[in-house]
Amino acid sequence: MEEILHALGIEPQLIITQLIGFIVLLVLLQKFVFSKIGVILDERQATIKKTYDQLDADRLAMEQSRKEYEQRLAGIEAEAREKIQAAVKEAQTLRDNLVADAQQQAEAIIEKGRSDSESERQKAFLEMRRQIVGLAMTAAGKVIGESLDPARHTALVDDFIGSVGAGSIVEHGRGVSGNAIGSSAQTGTVA
Repeated sequence: MEEILHALGIEPQLIITQLIGFIVLLVLLQKFVFSKIGVILDERQATIKKTYDQLDADRLAMEQSRKEYEQRLAGIEAEAREKIQAAVKEAQTLRDNLVADAQQQAEAIIEKGRSDSESERQKAFLEMRRQIVGLAMTAAGKVIGESLDPARHTALVDDFIGSVGAGSIVEHGRGVSGNAIGSSAQTGTVA
């Protein structure tokens, strides 16, 4: 067999020497190189695992932050909606108050107008009464042919106006007062 190996160009001593050298080299590499490479690979693997863990933690934190922002946004929207509703309600209340104030002012103006109208009616009535008294005195003086004293004339006219009624004088105006004077002159109540 040695001859066959020799014929093939293989020397068994050389193979054994190379095999022993390879084993020694493998042991030395294992002791000095592969152990250090293993430590480096373990450290690298730990770093990668730590990075992945950090990425997972960051992703969870981002999701939590996103949820918080969505909640805040929903809260802000709800608050804005509430403020808008409060502003609308306040504007409605203000509008109602303004309408109520305007109605009160309108009623006050109408009441003042009624009061002024009543006051003017009373003044007109008094003025008309004064004129009626003057006309009645003049007419009575012409009918009787003599002059009565003003106190007597006023008393007679007041009695007449009282009997006819102040309301009918105001409602019918001059027609009633003219008829009243004429009728008083015809009936002779002045005398």
